Amino acid sequence: MFLAIPAPRRTLWWTLPYLLLATAASAAAQAPTPSPTPLPAFARDEKDFEGLTSLALGSGARAFGMGGAFLARADDATAASWNPAGLSYLRRPEASLVGAHNAFDRGPAGDFPDDRFEGYTPDFMAAAYPIEFGFVSGAVQVSYQRVFSFRGDRVIAGRPLFYSTTEGGFDVLAAGTGLRVFRGLRLGGTVNRWFRGYSQSRFRTAVPERERQATKQEIDYRLRGWNVNVGLIWSPVETLNLGLVGKTPFTGHLDLLRERTDYFSEVVADEFTTRNQHPGEVRIDFPGAAGVGASWRPRSAMTLSADYTRTFWSEGLIRNFFVLPPTLVGQTSRPEAQTFDELPYPTLDDERQFDTEQIRLGVEYVAIGAKVKVPLRAGVFTDRQYFADGAGNAPRFIGFSLGTGMILGPVLFDVAYVREQNTYLDPESIDRGRVTSVFQRIFVSLIYRHGG
Repeated sequence: MFLAIPAPRRTLWWTLPYLLLATAASAAAQAPTPSPTPLPAFARDEKDFEGLTSLALGSGARAFGMGGAFLARADDATAASWNPAGLSYLRRPEASLVGAHNAFDRGPAGDFPDDRFEGYTPDFMAAAYPIEFGFVSGAVQVSYQRVFSFRGDRVIAGRPLFYSTTEGGFDVLAAGTGLRVFRGLRLGGTVNRWFRGYSQSRFRTAVPERERQATKQEIDYRLRGWNVNVGLIWSPVETLNLGLVGKTPFTGHLDLLRERTDYFSEVVADEFTTRNQHPGEVRIDFPGAAGVGASWRPRSAMTLSADYTRTFWSEGLIRNFFVLPPTLVGQTSRPEAQTFDELPYPTLDDERQFDTEQIRLGVEYVAIGAKVKVPLRAGVFTDRQYFADGAGNAPRFIGFSLGTGMILGPVLFDVAYVREQNTYLDPESIDRGRVTSVFQRIFVSLIYRHGG
């Protein structure tokens, strides 16, 4: 379904202060350098990345139940995916497991959606162990996270009909620690190994009136790269936390394989297979991200949180990307792959590409019984996208979340539902009609605290 994620052309390793300055300084996104090669009509699911453009977000039903406002409140086993400084709150060995269901619908405003996707995926697994030396205490953790899941089935109805099945995702193995270095100051960091990838089988029906035959493509992406997350949590008073987090940009190396089969009169007439002859030469510049947050506990059972995050997509690039043109009726030879030295990504065109940003608000209230604690959570957020709509503006999606769970001794069970949507001018339609996109996610988390 979705392809990959680019990054800004800036220094590979950013310091946290530079990230924060860049957040304030990059309010106006820069337009990417146009590709000198004419751009083909990319398949709609080649570049679609809506709703997944914040690299500052983590995992877990508790966090998403609060709308994702968790940068200053990260204090459970999913902390490393939000703000690694929160690992310092872990005082017992912990293990966690998170699963997710992802879906979206898109179509003409006021009409039935003609573009649907649905998939399930493992989202996060971790094991943490507390440490202490002198006046410094905290925890170390190893974790696995599927940062971008592409697993699922997608159907784009219309003329032609697109159907695709995708397996896998971009995964991260992380090793990190969070430490309380002073009474009110906590610091943390993780080193992240990006790996794996995904495979996609895509089919498009014929459109005779446009002289476009049916085609099937098999696409395989394999990624590798490294980056670092750093964070801090400062508590000027016991009931108030202020959080800060930065995630460095990096260049991911991609092994890309494409295979294309074109059909004429329901008979296979040509098959064109190509591999990247220089493995790793397709490169994706992943963006850095920065975020700030605040969390206040007016009562012991209630938490109020607010976050602001920004991901620097405005200079995003993918380098040496290539596609396979169709073999047309009457051609006596197979066309060569079309390669692009640089393309803005995710847009893959010469339109302006924006930084994304999120503003998130959340609340949690824990109802305490004799043996069971039941948390109740809710959140709202705005999510500005990376692409320009038909009016040249970046659409801003509006979302909400609801969550609950159960705390029974050492076991924490949580569920959360997240929904975001917007109606905007379609940048790809000829008549610039209005389109509505709706994204929905369900998270289920299980945390075990040994000896709790």
